[in-house]
Amino acid sequence: MYLYLIFLVGLVLFIVLFSLIFRKYTAGFKPENNQISYEASADLVGEEIRKISSRPFLFGMEDNLVSDEDFYFDDINFYAIDNKQQRKAVFPLTDIIELSKTSITITNDRVWQVVIQKADDHKIVFKFTHNYTLWNKDFYKFYKKIEEVNPAAVKSKWSLWTM
Repeated sequence: MYLYLIFLVGLVLFIVLFSLIFRKYTAGFKPENNQISYEASADLVGEEIRKISSRPFLFGMEDNLVSDEDFYFDDINFYAIDNKQQRKAVFPLTDIIELSKTSITITNDRVWQVVIQKADDHKIVFKFTHNYTLWNKDFYKFYKKIEEVNPAAVKSKWSLWTM
């Protein structure tokens, strides 16, 4: 009887300790982009855009690590689309000042970040996991496009082993 009680108390303390440590080390990792001007996203149906992000699964804890939007690009723009509220934000690829890997990995997917410099000198940071697979090379195309448009913006080297 006491053994079960000790085990149960230990399990509860482990869960509480784990959640406190997780909150401590992930606080501030996901930036809040409050200065983004969104517009209705219903007009994207006819556009040829490619998705470059995916949502990892980490029992809900991924919400503290990656941005809420899905990310797309075409030849001239980068799109942040919030599917929950049916809105989008459009940024020219030339406004991207950084594309880099972070040190966080979720289920073998590296978290990448895109930093965008707006005209009024504030930066917008998006963090996401790529959707690169054997059949979907859109993130690699995005990487190459950013490398072509602004080579100084690419801060991390592309490699299949460290992506």
